[in-house]
Amino acid sequence: MFGRSSHSIGKQIADVGGDIAEGGSATAQRVFSRSPGKLDTYAAGAMVLGMGNWMSMSLFNFDAVKAVAGAKSVPGRAAYGALGLAALYATVRGGKRAGR
Repeated sequence: MFGRSSHSIGKQIADVGGDIAEGGSATAQRVFSRSPGKLDTYAAGAMVLGMGNWMSMSLFNFDAVKAVAGAKSVPGRAAYGALGLAALYATVRGGKRAGR
């Protein structure tokens, strides 16, 4: 189709995938070795706040998010959602760095 055989396209995809898996691709090297940016800093900050909240819940039975935002409120649910997304981001980012 369009003057190319499907064999050559499949070979090109396999070559690109092999380069990324082996770490030989310059793009893959740049992505995996980039220094932490603003998003990483925000995610780390959210995780530290979440860790402090869980620590206060376990030690003192005090939920800081509930105290600040209110019980079962939209801002409270958004705060817990942001903490969950930060943890997910950190897990995926850390998994990519560990897999190189």
